[in-house]
Amino acid sequence: MSELKEDKNFERLLECMARGILVGGSVGAIAGWFFMDLQRALLLGMLVGCVAGLTMKNVRDKRDKKE
Repeated sequence: MSELKEDKNFERLLECMARGILVGGSVGAIAGWFFMDLQRALLLGMLVGCVAGLTMKNVRDKRDKKE
């Protein structure tokens, strides 16, 4: 049972991180077109996306514990 829960938790982490990186990178690329160097904006967007992905995972975990 414990192994199944760990697999589900890891799968959720990967899903949230992937979404965060993709969305953050997209927003960073758009910002790179208008405000700053494209490579710098893309990198910063992806880093912020990692943090957003971790936050999304924590929110989902808390919501699941309440239910």
